[in-house]
Amino acid sequence: MKNVLTGHIKQAIVWLKQQPVMLRIRQRYPKLSQFVVNRFNPKVFVGLPLTLVLLVSAVNMVLLSELTESVLESEWIVTFDTEFTSLLYNMRSDTLSIVFYTFTLLGEREAVFIIGGVASAIFLYRRNYVALFAFWLTLAGVGLTTRYGKTFISRERPTDVAYYVVEHFSFPSGHATTAIALYGLLAYFLCRHYQAHAQRKLLLWLAAILILLVGFSRIYLGVHYLSDVLAGFLLGTLWLLVGISLVEVMLYRKKRRDVRKGL
Repeated sequence: MKNVLTGHIKQAIVWLKQQPVMLRIRQRYPKLSQFVVNRFNPKVFVGLPLTLVLLVSAVNMVLLSELTESVLESEWIVTFDTEFTSLLYNMRSDTLSIVFYTFTLLGEREAVFIIGGVASAIFLYRRNYVALFAFWLTLAGVGLTTRYGKTFISRERPTDVAYYVVEHFSFPSGHATTAIALYGLLAYFLCRHYQAHAQRKLLLWLAAILILLVGFSRIYLGVHYLSDVLAGFLLGTLWLLVGISLVEVMLYRKKRRDVRKGL
């Protein structure tokens, strides 16, 4: 599938470059046209992959902005939040509450530092300082944006159905943001290590299921609304893309420097 998509992109670029208007632009603005062409190069991350990352990030920010505005203006999503929370509360059982509380612990600060500590030890052992820097920069960004986002929106939690008491505001969900950034990054690093397609597919599925379970646990336990978790997923995706892009760009530049030095 990837090879087919790459082939279509190459054909589209060749066709576009052969158009008369594009030929005139290339002749008049050679540096600018080359810069644009490089942005669609599928062979390096700073080409087409980074362009797609920027497009996805832009769409993500628009969706997050729209969702935030809907919550602030108490639009239909707020009513749906309340109804969905009530539905889950009426279905709640002691056994499932314990199960989902276990999953919610995987998004707690303690879990982040424990898992992050293990990951950091591995990065240091392998002298992978790029991964170490990107990993903690991403998690620091998650922590700051969720905290100040909660303060700015100042949305109260659904305390009347909460399984346990949680301080501070609810929008966006810090657990959801942390889960998608933390476990998404771990899956990415592992996928870089394991080359087999089956292994990568399994890692991505496990990460996706774990992220969804952490997010859903927040709603099931009555400490977050659905829109809180959705906002957390959107924000977490942004930081995940930042972390991945940072690693790829830094490694790309390092590789270019090594080539120039003849290493």
